[in-house]
Amino acid sequence: MLTGLALAGLVGLTAGCGPDGSDGATTPGPSASLPSSLASALPTGLPTTIPTTLPTALPTSLPTSLPTSLSTSLPGVGRIDGATGADALKGTNVPADFPIPPGAKVKLGASLAGTSTVTLTGLTPNAIAAFYRTALPAAGYRITSDSPAGGAAHALAFSGHGVTGGIGTAGFGQAQGTVLLFSK
Repeated sequence: MLTGLALAGLVGLTAGCGPDGSDGATTPGPSASLPSSLASALPTGLPTTIPTTLPTALPTSLPTSLPTSLSTSLPGVGRIDGATGADALKGTNVPADFPIPPGAKVKLGASLAGTSTVTLTGLTPNAIAAFYRTALPAAGYRITSDSPAGGAAHALAFSGHGVTGGIGTAGFGQAQGTVLLFSK
């Protein structure tokens, strides 16, 4: 096809030239016609008309609302949502009677397979550590490690009631946060 187009361009350029190479203005040259090989080289089967209407099988309306609830539990996996408040403690791996310090705000909870996490805000690392040093043994948990890092961070590990876990807390100024981790 490219050869055919190049040939057509060459024919078009030379069609107006006379036999002596002049522009053909004074001596008319033979009339130009397309060679038959060029016409047969053009593709066949191309559409001869362009559609002027849209397909009619398209949907005429879109959904007007989203689902109001989605499943938050997968069989064998547990909760996958980000619950807040007291509901965050209802994960599959968080014991129902696990102590939460007074004044702490439960911000986020999630569970996946054998692990659950809960985040707390509102208390300093020293206040969290002091609370859990007494509350965990009183609730039947054993503290397996206690690692202070100055007043800015603290880590405790515990076991009991069928879970092992950790408490990591850190803060600086107004930014205080604690993560509780539970594993079965």
